[in-house]
Amino acid sequence: MSAAPDPKVIRTPQPLGITEDRVDDFTYWVRAVLELGLQEPELRVKYRDVIRNFFRATVADRRANPGGDDLISALLTATDPDGNPVDPEIVVGMANLQLVAGIDTTWSSIGSALFHLGTNPEDLERLRAEPELWPGAIEEFLRFYSPVTMARVVDSPVTYGGIDFVPGDKVLMNFPGANHDPDVFEDPDTFIIDRAENRHVAFGAGIHRCAGSNLARLEMDVALRTFVDRIGDFSVQTPIEVSWASGQVRGPRILPITF
Repeated sequence: MSAAPDPKVIRTPQPLGITEDRVDDFTYWVRAVLELGLQEPELRVKYRDVIRNFFRATVADRRANPGGDDLISALLTATDPDGNPVDPEIVVGMANLQLVAGIDTTWSSIGSALFHLGTNPEDLERLRAEPELWPGAIEEFLRFYSPVTMARVVDSPVTYGGIDFVPGDKVLMNFPGANHDPDVFEDPDTFIIDRAENRHVAFGAGIHRCAGSNLARLEMDVALRTFVDRIGDFSVQTPIEVSWASGQVRGPRILPITF
């Protein structure tokens, strides 16, 4: 008879159960889908399939070797409200979402915040002097830089703003534009680090709101506080040299910092 687990032991979480030596692969795959593939559609299609096929193989392995301590294994033992097992292809889709939605979005958000602090020393100094401002500052980073833009396909006829949309039309959900709407935000094009009212839609809204919004906030909070604490004063000396990714996810890719 095996011994009961020690409740004092803290177990290291294994979100997808994938070893860290795949980090470079994952980084390139996601860039190929969300960034590089914007100019090379065949690259986007190729790596979209690479990611899904990787997770199909991973799901097949977990089904053949159950009992793992990771999200994929847990999903494969889960059931829907009617008691039916979760379709393995849905598990593939969930794992795909975890990877694609959890990499570029977060590093773009953190990078945009570092760009801001490196070009606005007064805000950097306030955060160092008033750490209680961090939660609100993170919301303002999200509002002001709005790293994600989503799209939808129209499924039924609708008229909005004098425009007729028909099934099959593709519609861009302009989250950055909404987050700079003067009817919603006072002085919307000014970054206000202690903005009191900030009901932004950087994570979307409604039933399609970002599933990882709270995790993203936590990652930003830990990364930015740690960077500022360890580096201290820093600056982006030549903002013109900063390169930005465009498209569905926007954030700095080359950010020369001096400290």
